[in-house]
Amino acid sequence: MKLSTIFAAILGAAIAGGGTAYYYQQHQGTAQQAAFTALPLDTAKAGEINSTSLVNLSNGVRSVPFTLTAEAGQFYKIAVAGALRAQISVLQNGLLIASSTTNSSSCNDCSSSSNTATAPAVLAFKAETAGKYDVVVSGLDSNAYGPFSVTATPLKSYVGGIVKAGMDITEIAMGRQQSFTLEVEENAIYTIDMKADQGRLDPYLTLLDKNGQELVADDDGGDNYDAKIQAYLEAGTYTIQTSSAVGADTFQGTYRLIIAKEALTSEITLESGATLNTDGAKQTGLHNGQAQEFSFELPETMLVNLDVRALGFDPDVTVDGASINYQSRGVYTLRAVLEAGTHTIGIESQQGGVFDLTLAASSVPANAGGGAIRVGDSRQAVMLSGVTRINYSLNITQAGTYVIDMASPVFDTSLSLNQNGYTIAENDDIDYSNGNTNSRIEMSLEPGQYQIQAMALSEASRNRDYSLSVKRK
Repeated sequence: MKLSTIFAAILGAAIAGGGTAYYYQQHQGTAQQAAFTALPLDTAKAGEINSTSLVNLSNGVRSVPFTLTAEAGQFYKIAVAGALRAQISVLQNGLLIASSTTNSSSCNDCSSSSNTATAPAVLAFKAETAGKYDVVVSGLDSNAYGPFSVTATPLKSYVGGIVKAGMDITEIAMGRQQSFTLEVEENAIYTIDMKADQGRLDPYLTLLDKNGQELVADDDGGDNYDAKIQAYLEAGTYTIQTSSAVGADTFQGTYRLIIAKEALTSEITLESGATLNTDGAKQTGLHNGQAQEFSFELPETMLVNLDVRALGFDPDVTVDGASINYQSRGVYTLRAVLEAGTHTIGIESQQGGVFDLTLAASSVPANAGGGAIRVGDSRQAVMLSGVTRINYSLNITQAGTYVIDMASPVFDTSLSLNQNGYTIAENDDIDYSNGNTNSRIEMSLEPGQYQIQAMALSEASRNRDYSLSVKRK
């Protein structure tokens, strides 16, 4: 095909396509004497966009074309790296086959490393017929100049096939969900990462058991809003499904699927159902996707410090049914005054992995609060540094309307009233619009045992005063 023909076709495509940048030579006579640089497979080819590069006269975007010899039915991945803010186009016989900017606005809310200014541009396409294809590297806009390297890689698809731990494959999303058979050879912790090459592909991962039942799914558990599953799997056959979190029409482009088996770095010393010591010793457990529960005994009201560090997954950690503080990814802490008796720690997640647990209990400092409070009491107490929740027990012997007040001159308070593990009332601010951030619960109560949670809505590194009172109207 003559260069003048393809130039005319590309210029027309640029105008009809609403400004997608392709190239057009100002001096066709000179261009027609030149040949496109051959683009070999699996080898980076250097190039540069400068003032002498081919230019699209409609928008000023400059381009460098290459020629790729392709096999019929083969998928190819084109990647451009370097200082150039780039886009990629593939044409055959003057017709646009694929473009890295096509439908780029279809996932405006997606976020990925490929959205950054210097991130690599990536495009995948299928060569329907054998022959030569024009691969055009263009600047992202008329101000985009600089060096780059472009690599063409043939892709082997494993869609519908078998994948195993240790594999790192690249697949092309074609607008519908894709499935893979995962063969697990031994019991272990496995991670499955789905990483998008293009920002408009928002990865979504699902893992099914051999009966087709969903075990775990993830949207943004990986880096840059990619998807990641970590789970303890027994030997057997599973199904991995890949798709887009925002609809099949955006499931377009290339992505990597990385499957790894994780080595156990610590000896497992903790099993679900165990009774824990409160001596501060670190214990290590293995979460297998099933809810785990542990218990500990307090001989008297004590100050409890709990630290849970989950490796590679984010469980829901509770103490006596209430979630504890989430500090950072995989790290959970509790510093609280708890009453004498049996307490439970729950760890629950669809995903799995190793976690470390440390539990310590010590004597309660004076005025730390907690314990039993009676109707008619008004308690002056201290919310200890690092503590955000104090539990009180309340015994109601006569039906009636009761008022529970919590006030502090230094922090925003919150109250919760519970019975039999259920929250029956809660209040944050008595009158926030007028600056009253104290808390009050007023309600009718029947005789029985109740639990009051007196809470601070922020954590502090110093002790803070508050008061708690209960009265019958």
